[in-house]
Amino acid sequence: MDTGTIGERLRAVRRSSGFTQEQVANYLGVKRESISYLETGERSASTVMLRRLADLYGYRLSYFLDEAVKEEGPQVAVAFRVADLSADDLPVIAQARRIASNLDSLYRLLGD
Repeated sequence: MDTGTIGERLRAVRRSSGFTQEQVANYLGVKRESISYLETGERSASTVMLRRLADLYGYRLSYFLDEAVKEEGPQVAVAFRVADLSADDLPVIAQARRIASNLDSLYRLLGD
């Protein structure tokens, strides 16, 4: 998938999650401008960065890497108030979503 399409998806899910570019940048330990460049397709993201963003947003990594993957919403939904979040909350949200995503994947495997 090209960087423009990845960027569009990153922007769309960030906005639907209610996060600002500044919050996401702080979570990743980068400048806000870096998030802007990713979302406009001016720069590509490493697989590690995409994995961290997928965890934060509750999406499968494949959603950002494979154009054929279409998702209506996050794989894992977590309710929280974005306005009340501190910088320390984002890693916890990402970790909770990753754990829930892994459990979902295990249940799917066991169900087959």
